[in-house]
Amino acid sequence: MKKLFLLISLSVIAVLPQVNAAGPSIELDKAENNLRDQDSLQRGAQLFTNYCMACHSIKYMRYNRIARDIGWTDEEVIAKMSFNQAKVVDDVLTRMEPDVGTEVLGTEPPDLSLMARLKGTDYIYTFLRSYQMDEEGNWDNSVLKGTSMPHVLEGVQRYSSQEEYDQAARDISNFLEYVGEPAKLERHDLGWKVIAFLLFLLLLTWLLKKEYWRDIKH
Repeated sequence: MKKLFLLISLSVIAVLPQVNAAGPSIELDKAENNLRDQDSLQRGAQLFTNYCMACHSIKYMRYNRIARDIGWTDEEVIAKMSFNQAKVVDDVLTRMEPDVGTEVLGTEPPDLSLMARLKGTDYIYTFLRSYQMDEEGNWDNSVLKGTSMPHVLEGVQRYSSQEEYDQAARDISNFLEYVGEPAKLERHDLGWKVIAFLLFLLLLTWLLKKEYWRDIKH
């Protein structure tokens, strides 16, 4: 019985939301993204393509997997994310030539496949909304001082309102959370089914135990 309770407890922990990995020193804004929102994932994929893939890759993803998960056809994902320059089975790589990042930015831009799992979605969302212009007219980021990453979204100026800009940051964060664990929704849905089955099994075990003890007592 104790082992059964332990198994149920571990199953519950497995489907609980992950604790943000950014650390306690940074006060993060809530992204409030939704992995079930395919429109947001599609917008995030296009924003990532337009503003991030010039420097960053998501090399653990393939175009056809993204298409299948976010509701695009193979033809659509190739047209929208690679501008017909890649095959549908290719990994999603940066368009930057090797060593250019080091020459221009002073460091090689990281692959972002696991960034959401490493830092958390709220970190990415807060980072994208925390660019500030210093006294010399250069962009810096209050979340990561001295960052080499330029302000690719260029603040609210590119958008008609702060809300629209925040939504763009949320869509990118949503897409990167999906990239970090493409099977997350399936895992969560399966986890609750497993918990329901174990609870049902626990009830049957308790009823069986009760029936056995009734015979023993008499």
